[in-house]
Amino acid sequence: MAARPSGGDVTFALVDLEGTLEEAKDNIDAVLNTVAAARADSPGFRILMGGSASIRQQSEDITGEDFALALLLNIPITLVILVLAFGAVVAALVPLALAFAAIVVASGVLSIVSRAVPLSEVYQEIVLLMGLAAGIDYSLFVISRYRAERRAGASKDEALKTACATSGKAVVFAGITVLLAIGGMFLVDDPIFTSIAISAIVVVALAVVLSVTLLPALLQMLGNNIDRFSIPFLNRGGGERGGIWGIISDRVLARPAVLAPVTLAALLVASVPLLTLNLGFNGSKGLSDDVKAKEALIALEENFTLGLTSPAVVVVDAGRDQNVFSPDVQNHVNQLMALVEAETVSPADQNAPYGSPIQTDINNAGDTETVQIPVNADTGEAKAIDAVNRLRADLVPGAFGDSPARALVTGDTAFNIDYREKIYSRTPFVLGFVLALAFIVMLVTFRSLVIAVKAILLNLLSVGAAYGLLVLVFQEGWALEGVLSFKATGIIESWLPLFLFSILFGLSMDYHMFIMGRIKEAHERGLSNDEAISVGVRATAATITNAAAVMVAVAVIFAFMRDIGLKQFGFGLATAIFIDATVIRSILLPASMKLLGPANWYLPRWLEWLPRVRMAE
Repeated sequence: MAARPSGGDVTFALVDLEGTLEEAKDNIDAVLNTVAAARADSPGFRILMGGSASIRQQSEDITGEDFALALLLNIPITLVILVLAFGAVVAALVPLALAFAAIVVASGVLSIVSRAVPLSEVYQEIVLLMGLAAGIDYSLFVISRYRAERRAGASKDEALKTACATSGKAVVFAGITVLLAIGGMFLVDDPIFTSIAISAIVVVALAVVLSVTLLPALLQMLGNNIDRFSIPFLNRGGGERGGIWGIISDRVLARPAVLAPVTLAALLVASVPLLTLNLGFNGSKGLSDDVKAKEALIALEENFTLGLTSPAVVVVDAGRDQNVFSPDVQNHVNQLMALVEAETVSPADQNAPYGSPIQTDINNAGDTETVQIPVNADTGEAKAIDAVNRLRADLVPGAFGDSPARALVTGDTAFNIDYREKIYSRTPFVLGFVLALAFIVMLVTFRSLVIAVKAILLNLLSVGAAYGLLVLVFQEGWALEGVLSFKATGIIESWLPLFLFSILFGLSMDYHMFIMGRIKEAHERGLSNDEAISVGVRATAATITNAAAVMVAVAVIFAFMRDIGLKQFGFGLATAIFIDATVIRSILLPASMKLLGPANWYLPRWLEWLPRVRMAE
């Protein structure tokens, strides 16, 4: 079908491809070649092409290119950070080797799992991301403790025993917390979330296992060679003093009543934009300019309506042993079309919700008809959502109210609405599941009701602040559009908050578990509350900073990808980890522990049956 605007200088043609969207994407090359040939034979004319199949193909190609570049950048950047962290090349290579061992083994396991449970294509990226995060973090914790003990004069065997009994134990509990947090994704009851959860659980579990089995074996084999190829002036024993973070924590412990409220207020202010969170799926306007099909969509919107590429689809089911050719069904279809046409864009009403032309199609069996209604807005915009909601609530019931045929509304915008509602309905269950289990793990690990509650609250603060900044930047278009090369659409991807929460809560609990483990260790050795806090923060400062630096570097690369959803994910991940590893770890955690004093270790009598987990040898 072809049409032209009143000016007569632009026309368009709609091409229907056979099969599913995936099949259409694979078969789009023939149409692209035809358009390219027409463009070559028509100098002076602009011939553009854009639609679901071409957008899907081009977007996937771009995402594949970006992931390949990310992998190429991740390895050298991570290696540089690890070399700076350890001051020795061999020590830097061990965490990378363990992470890639976890990734390779996880990929093999998941290839077997996929035969029983279909996995989304994104699982490979999740394995890479979580494998690098968990594998490197856990290795850092154990190796840093091992090297610190060696520098303190312990023998190889003694240092290894201490590292495994302290940092190794913290790794196990941190890993359990991450696995439980990720497990919350299963409650979403969505194939994509299930694929992500299975992939992440497999690779994180392997990272934990390798960190307490393969890693100690490697350290035993390497011995003093762990410091081979040392780089002068790097990491010469300052880790236990904490560097800048040790100085900051001392200032915090000296004035906790001043710094804690100020920091808390700043994080709460940063979290406020979260109240205006608008979930959805970014449509054509959120596409990268490198998606060539976007140019055609812009031209279509300027001259006709963007809704032609993603119309609302009314599916009319005539019912069992019935057909849609019957006069009764066709009468109701015509009523619907008349109602829609009364609210269609015209010279007198440019802001009407629907566009033209309306297309109909009947299947070969004759029992189902589709009515494709262009919506005069992009799929994620409020105007498109209102138009589909009006179809569902008013126009379709008004036309088919007394018909035996069923009429249901689907399409990209309808999917957007339904998926968002599903996310909202599942969110309380996921949050409750993750928070409850994380609380239990912290309670069992540290035998303190106060520490368990405070850990949950502090992690929620860092996640909330990161979400608030995510809304400011990507929903409201504040500050970074030029830097990250995107245009704010007013929409945060529907899948992102729950996915990011599960990943972030697990990773941030890693850092919290590690620092609290060191504080508890000092407390069990008889140090006072203030001394234990100072020792714990100083001893873990360098390791947590380095682990966070690796994750922030990986996440920032995602933020510069061309897909808007991946940009949001990378920014949110980098921001939350940065806040957690700096503001939470260096200010709020020590300040709150200082203010609470002995109450930090409060355990009600009715919980005294909990097993004792000692962090000190």
